[in-house]
Amino acid sequence: QTAPGPLLVPGGMQYLQGAMVVAMSDAAAAESGAHMIRLEGPGIERGSFTFAAGGNGADVATGGLGTMPATYIPIGIKVREAQEILVFAEMLGTDLGTSTASVTLVFGTEPGVGGEVKGEVTVEGEVTAVDTLTRLTTQGSVASPSRLTPPDATKIQRVIVASSTDGGAAGQAAMVLRLSGDAIKGGEQTFTFAGHTSQTVQTGSDAAPSIMPPVVFDDLDIEITSNETLDIAVEMVGTDVGDTTNVVTVIFA
Repeated sequence: QTAPGPLLVPGGMQYLQGAMVVAMSDAAAAESGAHMIRLEGPGIERGSFTFAAGGNGADVATGGLGTMPATYIPIGIKVREAQEILVFAEMLGTDLGTSTASVTLVFGTEPGVGGEVKGEVTVEGEVTAVDTLTRLTTQGSVASPSRLTPPDATKIQRVIVASSTDGGAAGQAAMVLRLSGDAIKGGEQTFTFAGHTSQTVQTGSDAAPSIMPPVVFDDLDIEITSNETLDIAVEMVGTDVGDTTNVVTVIFA
């Protein structure tokens, strides 16, 4: 269907319960990157909602093959019946070539897993050196997104995260997420979320791409203070594997 018409919230539905998502690039450039999905329009009661959709990277642009499964992302936000929702995909990090994204939205009369969500913060950025804490403060085409916790939220319900590498150096590394700042009542929270490995590619050889579906850490129940800034940082630990691109979504309830 090349022109299915506007995506309207189905009759009787009050919540967007979740989304099934996959996003992949053709790895036409030897870079690290990621994807996110942005939902906007009058059908979204809070105006917009963004979330991480996976990581893609490549060591060479001469060949490679990869498959990523679709991931179900719990959402749980209020929607307006019969109103339109616009779905956008965005490539993050460094240009990888051409990307294809597919999104299925799931609606219901109840918010779904974890209850109603009050908002989210999505940020992304590159980590280019090992043992270097890098704060994520951008959101693709949005240079300075808000990192304030929602005024009616009391906890972090879930975190969605993805990463990729360009394999620019031979090594092995793990990726660590740190949540901190005045918004976190109990102090800094740390998550290990990914691992990367790379061997130097011989001239003229092909290499498998770096592919990571979004990982969902759910039922976190991390207490927060509303209307405070959340600091989101990622660190590469181990041995440097080159540049990495990381995208993080923090969801509040």
